[in-house]
Amino acid sequence: MKKTIRVLLSITCFLAGIVSFSYLTMRYRDLIGEYYAKSSVNVEIDKQYAKNIALTVETSPDPYTYWMSPTTAGDAGTQNMVMHISVPLKRPYWNPAIQIPREYAENALAAIDHIAVFVGNKVFYFSSGDVQKFSRKDKDGYALFYLPGVFYERSLVFRNWSNYYGDFNFGIKVLSAFFLYPARYAFPWFFLILLLALNKKALGGLYVWVLRNKKIVAKIMLGLIAVAAFVLRWNGYVRHSGWTDELYSAIRAGNPHLPFIHTFGDPGNPPFYFILLRYWFKLFGWTESSGTMLSVLLGTGAAVTLYALVRPFMGKKAALYAAFFTALSGFAIGYSQDMRGYILKMFLAPLVSLAFLNLLKHMSVKNIILYLFPSVCMVNSHYYGILFIMANYLFFIFFMAYHHAGDWKKCIVFTLVNGVLALSFLPFFLYMILYQQYDFVREFTPHIGHSFLMGVIGVFVVSFFAFRETIMDKLADAGIFKKEQRLFTAYIILVPAFIFALSYGISFFRPMIAFRYLWPISAPFFFALLAVFICCVHARKRWAFAAPLLVYMFAVGLNGISPDIPGRGTEGYKEARAYIAADAAAHPDRKAAMLENAPQNAAYYGFEVLPAYSADESYDVLYGLNDMFHLHEMEMYENLERKNIDPGNMLKIYFDCNYPRGDGGVIFKKYKQNAAARPPLP
Repeated sequence: MKKTIRVLLSITCFLAGIVSFSYLTMRYRDLIGEYYAKSSVNVEIDKQYAKNIALTVETSPDPYTYWMSPTTAGDAGTQNMVMHISVPLKRPYWNPAIQIPREYAENALAAIDHIAVFVGNKVFYFSSGDVQKFSRKDKDGYALFYLPGVFYERSLVFRNWSNYYGDFNFGIKVLSAFFLYPARYAFPWFFLILLLALNKKALGGLYVWVLRNKKIVAKIMLGLIAVAAFVLRWNGYVRHSGWTDELYSAIRAGNPHLPFIHTFGDPGNPPFYFILLRYWFKLFGWTESSGTMLSVLLGTGAAVTLYALVRPFMGKKAALYAAFFTALSGFAIGYSQDMRGYILKMFLAPLVSLAFLNLLKHMSVKNIILYLFPSVCMVNSHYYGILFIMANYLFFIFFMAYHHAGDWKKCIVFTLVNGVLALSFLPFFLYMILYQQYDFVREFTPHIGHSFLMGVIGVFVVSFFAFRETIMDKLADAGIFKKEQRLFTAYIILVPAFIFALSYGISFFRPMIAFRYLWPISAPFFFALLAVFICCVHARKRWAFAAPLLVYMFAVGLNGISPDIPGRGTEGYKEARAYIAADAAAHPDRKAAMLENAPQNAAYYGFEVLPAYSADESYDVLYGLNDMFHLHEMEMYENLERKNIDPGNMLKIYFDCNYPRGDGGVIFKKYKQNAAARPPLP
């Protein structure tokens, strides 16, 4: 083929690919994932004008109207009520407007105390003075009053629809969908393959260069995987408000402004992560974005540490596969955006394992020290870190017994090493027992699912030991497994099984078992095992074609599994406090008080601290938002009862954009009798 024709065809394929990619992206935008925001709209209004209020949004192709409903029944002792609507934003919209029947639009507008709109993690507050400045348009017997500034920014790429979360976020979602779901993008993939075929000579030269520079290519690939891991975790890492335990990490345990002993204050978690977070805050500021960025970096590093574990035993290819799965895992990404110590376990586990395997091969002072340091961090990061160290000890005993080593000196030394690790946990343990009087009992008791999995693991482990030699010898004869790789394979299979067995057995005496705790520490071994399996398949000539398919299948599956983190907007303390601060500032004539004020929580986000409620002091308006462990509505009512506060004439503002769920996202606002009264409306 002539060069000119090949260039023209290449340009044609490139342009056709871009056009088809753009078209399909617009067509499948609803399937891309988290892209549209959710909103919760509250209008506090005199109840005589509350009927027939709606929210109208300019959607494509036609406007859409959502009728609002009261959050509470109209109490005889209240003048105002709150009208609410939670809008599922499944299609583009901008310029929302409050719709009121035209015959009493002016009076109803004057009767509005304020409007609060929660969109994602943003709060838009409009006081009565702001409401009077809304632009108006009459249509079909209604007056539309447009809320300024509450709209999606138009996409820079696709001008005919909106983009709340930004074009960068959209780009990440689209690229992920393009690579993970090629069936949706069949035409772009066709043109891409054709483009590569037209330029196969240049690609052949690149392939030769890759073969000659494998070390450089491996470093480049690891760098690209690390960059991809960081981007996937950084994208939207503080888009949603922190949840209960994240606030605890930042405000109580890791707070750099509190005494150091507060890092020991969480009965459910040893202090190392909180100590790390505390000094991180000192270096980079006591903010939500700073604290979450620590998890983002640990999550990125987890891909690199797993590469470091797999490479010495299984080679660069398997190590790159394992790092790739870690970078792409939805579970790993989710915990990398959570200000808790779970992702720290995923980061530390490969380091502990690498040091342990080196120690197993050669027990020297250097290797003992290299094992002790990450292991002390692991033990003091989470209870499952202790189980991990115990699993290593069990593996050591099995290894020595299986090989009939009989080296009592090594056994004694390794037992002493584990004794040092136990001593490192002792300060926290004694503090919990003697000072906090904590009994180390959690609510996670074994159930039938745990028992079934325990049975499967038991059968698998027995089978592994029974047929290990036969399987390994056949694989070694086929050139797939070298003899020195057997130890590593046995380790990544047996240690997670030991961890689960230990947590299962202990839970019958002190309940503690939970998959969300088990998975972060077991995930690196699972990713490594998948990588080893793919390399085994690739090494067999008759099966080699299946290796890319397996990589794709595992990538899609792992990307689609996300952790069950209770946050992501469902416990939006920050949004709730932003509303309370704005509402109190908009009514300086009223004396405001607050239930369970938690001043440290407010200080963390920079909100003004309102006086705490006292039965002996007068107030005009009382805001109810429990401390961060009690954000749910029913607990709020219980709190009112304990303080002998009448729940009558109580208004409710729903800030949870996922409402109605019935268990969260509520701000209580209580007026004293006639505190909100105003002169009669014309």
